Amino acid sequence: MSTLVAPRTVGTVGTVVPAPALRSSTLRLTARGRRLVGFLVATGLLLAVVLGALLLSGTAQAGSDVHQVPVGYHVVLPGETLWQIAGEVAPGVDRRDTVNALIELNALPTAAVQVGQRLAVPAQA
Repeated sequence: MSTLVAPRTVGTVGTVVPAPALRSSTLRLTARGRRLVGFLVATGLLLAVVLGALLLSGTAQAGSDVHQVPVGYHVVLPGETLWQIAGEVAPGVDRRDTVNALIELNALPTAAVQVGQRLAVPAQA
C-alpha cells in the first residue's frame, strides 16, 4: 500500500492566516414559525397533562348503584309483543315501567322483538 501525502503550503514567516469565519448557528423563525412552535409546545404539554391525569386517576367504575337481579328467560312466540310479555312478567305493575326494565335488562335498541328471541325477564318472587 502506498501512502499519499498532501502538499503543504508554506507561508512566509510571521504571516498570519485568518481562520475561516464561524457562522452564527442561531435559528431564525418567522412569526408563523414561532406560532407553530408555540402551538406544538402547548399541545405537548396538554397531552402530557391529560396522560398524567389518566394514569394517576386509578381504575374507572361505572357506578356504585349496580345490583344483581335474578332473571328467568322467555322465548318470544309468534304475535307476542314486549307489552304483552311485560303484562305476564309483572301483573299489577305499570307496564310502561316493566317494558323499560325489559329493554334495559336486555340492552334492546327498541321495543321491537323477533319470534324466537330469548329475553331475560326479572324472576318472579
